[in-house]
Amino acid sequence: MPSTSRFASSPTSSPLLTMKLEKLQQLRALRDEVRRQQAERLRNIDVFGLLGYAPTAKQQMFHEATEYDVLYGGAAGGGKTRALLMDDLRDCVRHPGIRIGAFRRTYGELKESLLAELAQAGYAAALGASWNGTEYELRFPNGSLLMFRYAESVKDASRRQGGQYQKLTFDERTLTHPDVVAFLESRLRSGRVDVPVIGIRSGTNPGGPGHGTVKARYIQPTEYGGRVVEDDRGRTVRFIPSRLADNPHVNPEYAQDLRGLPEKLRAAFLDGDWDVFAGMMFPEIKRDRHVVEPLTLPASWKRFAGVDWGFAAPWAVVWAAVDEDGRVWVYRELYQRGIGEAEQARRILAAEDDGEQVAVRYGDDAMWATRGGAKPIAAVYADEGVHLTPAGKGAGSRVTGWQRVRSYLAEAPACPHHRARGWATCPRLHLFSTVTELYRELTDLPHATKGDPEDADTTADDHAADALRYLLANLGGGPQFLLPPTEEPTAIGAEVLEPLGPTMAYRPADHAADETWWLDDETPAAGRTVTSPWD
Repeated sequence: MPSTSRFASSPTSSPLLTMKLEKLQQLRALRDEVRRQQAERLRNIDVFGLLGYAPTAKQQMFHEATEYDVLYGGAAGGGKTRALLMDDLRDCVRHPGIRIGAFRRTYGELKESLLAELAQAGYAAALGASWNGTEYELRFPNGSLLMFRYAESVKDASRRQGGQYQKLTFDERTLTHPDVVAFLESRLRSGRVDVPVIGIRSGTNPGGPGHGTVKARYIQPTEYGGRVVEDDRGRTVRFIPSRLADNPHVNPEYAQDLRGLPEKLRAAFLDGDWDVFAGMMFPEIKRDRHVVEPLTLPASWKRFAGVDWGFAAPWAVVWAAVDEDGRVWVYRELYQRGIGEAEQARRILAAEDDGEQVAVRYGDDAMWATRGGAKPIAAVYADEGVHLTPAGKGAGSRVTGWQRVRSYLAEAPACPHHRARGWATCPRLHLFSTVTELYRELTDLPHATKGDPEDADTTADDHAADALRYLLANLGGGPQFLLPPTEEPTAIGAEVLEPLGPTMAYRPADHAADETWWLDDETPAAGRTVTSPWD
């Protein structure tokens, strides 16, 4: 006998279920119509007027911008934070269901900027919004959501990995690490055809770990705001510069305080100068002083190289020649990502000219570290024919190394090249105009905001600068080996060879006539550092 299920449909249950489904659909349709009418009503209201916000001419220009990626910034006091918030509130009203993420580097900064402005705006209650102080989210009757978040690191940003945003807002963009911005930008998308992806809106002053990246994306390509450009993905990019004078609402005492700041701070915060910013590590570097067009360097000048290893972060190599007066001429660089250590070594050799003799290549000490069973990076380099010397012994601390860089940026009696041009002095460091990444890093590198203030900010791009630091810190800065006057080197069976930089080689006496002793299994391979017997 066939079995029957107690869940089988019956003539009485099926019509009842159908009626319930129809009723539910009617309720949903009514809800959607109410939301549509409410959204349409909100779309046409004067958001700024209800919030008591009267934008300045520059703020209005920012609000009218339709480009995908817009930066509004420069001087302090231009009303950037307020403009960013008001723009977000208006978009939440205009685009039902939109999700906007408003970011600062830390929660403390978020609380003192965007959240403080939101509080002054009454948490947008005039727009019918409701504030969740636990989640830091502002919800609108039309389903829009404005989320206030902090992201100091990629780890912080990765907490938002599952989220979707149709607009990202960054207050003080240069203080946020570029990798954080890049990760969050990957969250920009929309799963609904009726909710547009607006893009990115940022405000900032010059300076900070993201200064160089922001300058390279917004400031230089747009000719300091003179035109709109497209990036390599076809997205429009615009820079709207702001100055203190653009905001008539600024307190006169605040303006006077900015005018009384030291030169670098004043240039950044009062004038919005992107070429001289607060916290600049090397304000003394100038293109017209330190950069020269490539020229033929005498073969007699000793060549050196500095290597800063990286894979996900850039790998950087710089080559320099030292003239008779001790000036350094940086004539070549490599700056790449995603290259394995063996290929790095091969590219170093490929970059060097036939017959080019590089006396010493100084590498980051970390290249000698062991990682599990893997060979040290320096050993992989050596297998490919690129022998390195650890930079650390001569480089000392990071601060000492940066001070050495600063000493080479200083002026000295002019070299023949610049004397011929009528110069009385010129820097001890010259950079070929083709060494673009090193120049960019040196001009954009900020001081550390945490730890030693004399150090550079390790979260900023400092890869080519580190390579230069390794090189310069070892030029003439190595240890001096002092022998007792009554003791001869031959007494311990060694013939002294010519010192090279901070290293010293020695040849055991019993191998004095044998030039192949370097190849013996029990002696160091050629190109490696040999410890002095008098150390």
